[in-house]
Amino acid sequence: VAAAAGLALHHMALLWCLSNPRVSTVITGATRVEQLKENMQALSVLPKLTGEVMARIDLAFMNERAGS
Repeated sequence: VAAAAGLALHHMALLWCLSNPRVSTVITGATRVEQLKENMQALSVLPKLTGEVMARIDLAFMNERAGS
């Protein structure tokens, strides 16, 4: 899903958390300043996280749960 949307996987994950109304806090887990800077760059690609991409992420989660 991330590759098809032109997103780095970690950016997509952070943006999904930021866009999800059920998530109140996003903890990036950065241990170095470089990681923090890279994580914050996710905000510049936020427009790529469209409703269609969010629906594809939801579908992937549903498929994963069904397979467990």
